[in-house]
Formats: sequence, structure tokens, C-alpha cells
Amino acid sequence: MSFIKPGCFLRLLAFVVLASNGFARLSNKRKSYRGYEVLKFAVPSDLDQSFVDYLLNSEWVDVWKYPSLRSRHFDVMVNPQHKDEYKETLHKLGISYRVWISDVQNLIDENASPKQNRRRRNPRIMRLDRYNVYSKILRWMTTFSRTNNDVVSMHQVGTTSHGRRIWALKIGIRSNATKPVFWQDSLIHAREWITGATLLWVANRMVRQYRQGDPEVTTFLNEMDWMFLPVWNVDGYIYTWTTERMWRKSRSGGLGHCRGVDLNRNFDTPNLAEGKTSNFVCSGVYRGTRAFSESESNTVSAYLKTIPLAAFISLHSYAQYWLYPYGFQSNQSLDHFDLERVARKAVKAIYQVNKIKYKHGTVEALAYPVSGGSIDWAHISLCVKYAFGIELRDTGRYGFVLPDRYILPTAREYYQGMKVVAREILEADDLISESCKLN
Repeated sequence: MSFIKPGCFLRLLAFVVLASNGFARLSNKRKSYRGYEVLKFAVPSDLDQSFVDYLLNSEWVDVWKYPSLRSRHFDVMVNPQHKDEYKETLHKLGISYRVWISDVQNLIDENASPKQNRRRRNPRIMRLDRYNVYSKILRWMTTFSRTNNDVVSMHQVGTTSHGRRIWALKIGIRSNATKPVFWQDSLIHAREWITGATLLWVANRMVRQYRQGDPEVTTFLNEMDWMFLPVWNVDGYIYTWTTERMWRKSRSGGLGHCRGVDLNRNFDTPNLAEGKTSNFVCSGVYRGTRAFSESESNTVSAYLKTIPLAAFISLHSYAQYWLYPYGFQSNQSLDHFDLERVARKAVKAIYQVNKIKYKHGTVEALAYPVSGGSIDWAHISLCVKYAFGIELRDTGRYGFVLPDRYILPTAREYYQGMKVVAREILEADDLISESCKLN
């Protein structure tokens, strides 16, 4: 197959492409995804790894979704300049494909236009059924905490590589006693907008139900403190609004697309560098030079070490999965039985809301093998028994460009699953992972 020369040529090719069209993206001009297609295809198991690397690591493409137990297919976005060549390569390799999304920009224009944020400037009436720019989210968080200061407060939990503060909301009925903390975060991957919108809605919903005298929510706030980190990757999220909607990583170092780190590959776990991760800086799953090399992962993890965690939930999209450790190995956690039992209850509760099916399983088995993930780190290093990663809607029809009309249905579904975990914590005799008890 002389039409492809794998190996070092692939990296050189990526930098050549970067030189030809990447530097233009250094300005604040918003990138258009007009003509970008998302292809769905399965790679034969006997295909040489060099060709697989070429298909997935080229600067031409952006992998939206990797194969899993649920689907053997990749979802890959290809730029218009090279999509014909890319399709021809797939054809020569004997790989059948489908055009899953014919024009990504059409979805962006129709379903997640930034213009919607110009309609209302008052953070007191920010619409939680819309996607919102970071400045508006921050204003809303500030107002929300001030108007509910008996149960809500804002806390800086980290800083970004660009020096921005990372803010979280703490919700709970004040007590002189130390209470266990139920942690939830979102937007560690910048383009996964549905996750941040979901978390903001849940935070607001809990306070509203507390004000209305809901007995279960009142118990939740009495017995636990709730931490909501709606925008972890602040630099990246801002960049998705100003410049590139599909940006995933942090914004540290580098140049053009060859910058930033996948923050959810940057935590200190065993088998670091194994699984769906890369040491190639231009890759969307670049893990960084070492564990916690990034300010975002390093500073927030340091904060997490200072609080008594009872649960750790990180929201992602898309797939409709309820995941639990491990990702870095196929061996099960010593807490596997309890994690599986709780996950099964959670996906059942989700289904009862809108009849939407979520799958549950370990990261390695249901999603894909991966090291450096936050939930594995929390489970192992912080001894958090109930550590979950949730892949919200959808299963690929819209992917990362989920229309805002799905925000409320998605948030309501997740809320019911989250309450399952909270009930388990209140009934549990022990919240420390079994693995930690052996050390």
C-alpha cells in the first residue's frame, strides 16, 4: 500500500498541514465548520496499527467517539479540504463508512448559536435551558450565591494555565460539624456544552426544591455539602465560543492545534500512557508531559485533597453511559459489586424520566481502555468509593452539538440518577473504597 507511508511521515504531515492552515486560527476569528463531515466507520481488527494511527491522528481529523461495547464504530470529523482524500483512503483500506453528519456548521448555526446570549444581559434571569458564555455563567453563579447565601457560596478551587480562576458552587445547610462532600464537575472537555448546562440546572433545582420544602432535598443538604464545578476547563470553554466550537483540550503552551492537553488524561493513575491517549501534542487526547502537568488538573486535584469526599461524579458527553472504575485496566475494583449495583439503579431511574436508555459498566469495558482519568484517580488516590463518569446525551445524532432543546430533558434525567447515588451514601455504613483499606 504505497499510497500511505506510516511512521515519522505522519507527524511531519501533521505539522505541514498545521503550517498551511493552522496559523490562521491564532486570531480570534471564529472558525467555520462549513463542509466538515462526521464519518462513522469500523476499523478491521487486523489492520496494521500504523494505518490506524494515520486515520485517527492526522491533523485532518477530529475523533468524536471511539468504539465501545455498544458500538464498534468511530465517529470522526473530517475537514472539507481533505475529506475526499480521506474517504479514498478508507476505500483503499477496505473500510466502509457512512456520512453521519453532512455539515457540522449547519448544526452549530441551527442549535447552538452564540447569538442567543445577546438577548438577555441580566444574570438574574439567565435561561438555564440555553447554552451560555462563560462570563454570563460566572455572573449567574455570583448572583445565585448572593441571593441564596444561607445555603450557597462560591469557592475558588483552582486556576487555569492562562491565570483565570476556576470557581465552584458549594450548596448545603450550614453546620458546625464536618459533612461529607458530594462533588460534581463538568466541562473538563471544552466542547461538551451539555455537561455544564446540566450541572447548572441541577444546582438551581436543588436550591429551588429546598426552598419549596422538599423533604428529600432538605435531608441531602443537611447531611452533605454539595460542590458543583460547572466549568473546569475555563480557557478551553471560552475558546469554544470565541474561536473553535469543537475545541476539546486546555489552552496551554504550543501553537494552533498543537497546543493544550486533554485534562482527563492528565491525572496520576497506574498504567499512565496506556489506552486511548497520546504523547503527540497535536492529538486531541494528548496526555501532557507528565501527570498533573496542567494547572487545571493540578490545582483542582490539590483542592480535592482538602475536602472529605463522599462521591465524585464527572460529567461528559456523548454516549449515554454511566461509567465507573477502572479505565486503566480490565481488573475490577474491589468495590465493583457496589458500583455496579448503584449504577444499575441510576440508569433505571434515568429511564423512568423520558424512556431514554443509558448503559452502565466500567470505563475499560463499556467505553474504552484509558489511563489518566479523573474518576480512576479519585477512586484510587482519594479513596472515594462512589466515583462515576457520566456520558450524557446523545448517542451520535448530534454529538457535541446537542440542540439546546435537549438541555432540560437531559438535566432532569441526570438529576434522578444523581439522587440515587445520594441515597446510597446516606444509607452506607462506609464510604471508603475497599482498595484503600488494603494499603
